[in-house]
Amino acid sequence: MALRDLIQPRELLYPSNLLTISRILLLPATIYYMQRSDRRQRALVLLAITMLTDALDGPLARRRGEVSKLGQILDPIADKVLIDSAAVMLSRTRGFPWWATGLLIFRDVGILLAGLIVLRRKAHITTAASSGKLTTLAMTIVALLYLAGGPRWGKPALYIALIPFSLSFVQYGWRFLRIMRSGDK
Repeated sequence: MALRDLIQPRELLYPSNLLTISRILLLPATIYYMQRSDRRQRALVLLAITMLTDALDGPLARRRGEVSKLGQILDPIADKVLIDSAAVMLSRTRGFPWWATGLLIFRDVGILLAGLIVLRRKAHITTAASSGKLTTLAMTIVALLYLAGGPRWGKPALYIALIPFSLSFVQYGWRFLRIMRSGDK
């Protein structure tokens, strides 16, 4: 599938895709404020806003009939970059465990690479698994709690979030193998 087949210029103006793009554009400011202890409140608000765009973009696209290939590609990338960047910053500044950050990055790089392989070999865009969406929600809550109250608030939520995280790891792996084994293009 060629890049020109994925990006239709009009899709850049879909409200749902604009929300996804805004999430990407808000990332530098969010990360900047996350590293400053005197700006933690601002970081908390920005992180909440960026993740709210994630909650809104998919339903908006479906309601308006504007589900696009561009959105199907940009949305998961934006989610993963935001959550993984937040995890790195929280590990550096708020006691988020580095092992959890490593697992998140490992999982997300694997999902993105598998998605690229499927796109290249099967000309198919894989969509988020239900456990993946639940993991994004759970990790958002974890990030907000770590940002607001450090490990005391965030650690219990992290351990609960490991349940959908583990399920998504298995679900994405199983789906990748099934797609690659199928004879379909």
